Amino acid sequence: MFTFDQFTINGLKIALVLPELDQAEALLALVTKDREQIGRWLPWAETTETVADEVNFIKMTREKTANYQMMELVIMVNGQAAGMLDLHNLNRQNQCGEIGYWLGSEYQGNGIMTTAVKLLIKLAFTKMNLHRIDLLADHENKASRAVAERAGLEHVALLRAKVKYHGEFRDMDLYTIINDAN
Repeated sequence: MFTFDQFTINGLKIALVLPELDQAEALLALVTKDREQIGRWLPWAETTETVADEVNFIKMTREKTANYQMMELVIMVNGQAAGMLDLHNLNRQNQCGEIGYWLGSEYQGNGIMTTAVKLLIKLAFTKMNLHRIDLLADHENKASRAVAERAGLEHVALLRAKVKYHGEFRDMDLYTIINDAN
């Protein structure tokens, strides 16, 4: 297992690792347990129903990571899969990308995601030479918006009716951070 970074917070040992197929069952268990909460903001949670679904997702993200189209990481807490964090929509020409994440409910409220997002931004700026990173959060998802703000992203816009899920158009808050070093 390739570990991108590690940290300890509130006595919890956190590792950010590249996804492995043997993590599929544990990740699916988290999605299943928190399907209503995760699915409220991330519609894919409603259709991820089997270990095969999760395995296929991991294979797809590993291929896209190998082709520099995205970087997907599993958040491990004390050796157990706890959620995921990614850089997606990578655009090499414009040196930009977007951050996405989710964390199992039992791990929330400890600062894990804020720290993980900060570390991913640092990697994106120092190793991947990105200039700009965006983060979109549903306007009603106060927890996700708080992570963006605590991680140092600047709120730059409320995008009215930006996405459609659950049969309705949703407003999204756009957060951005710029790498002033390049």
